[in-house]
Amino acid sequence: MAEVLNFPRPIPDFDAQEFWDGCNRNELLMQRCKQCKKFRWLPRPMCPQCNSLEREWVKVSGRGKVYSWTIVTHPVHPAAVGRVPYNVAQVQLDEDPELILVTNLVGIANEEIRMGMPVEVVFEEHEPGVKLPKFRPVKESGTASG
Repeated sequence: MAEVLNFPRPIPDFDAQEFWDGCNRNELLMQRCKQCKKFRWLPRPMCPQCNSLEREWVKVSGRGKVYSWTIVTHPVHPAAVGRVPYNVAQVQLDEDPELILVTNLVGIANEEIRMGMPVEVVFEEHEPGVKLPKFRPVKESGTASG
């Protein structure tokens, strides 16, 4: 049987470690400026709004909508050979229209993805000890879970 390759694991930098730690606890955390309360993604040491160096990590709802997406049909990594076609989506989080994550949509056929579709976060184990935030269509009951 052929070896199954994983996509490369995320390599957290200093500013994003708390995000990845939250994912491993099934929590979607976003960095927010303590001074002006503006969320920011990607995480960074200084607020681009007010230049404050004070920041905090806030648990967000994990709900949003599909902002954009594409379907990858050509493998860009040896681990993708058996997975094409797959989607890469941008999800705009409900907390702030500028919080847009690049992710994958799960629990939906690629041809059923729609702009503005409501989605919720789920956490999938990428490899032992590493969970990734992905998004699925919001169920009729409308409860987010992880």
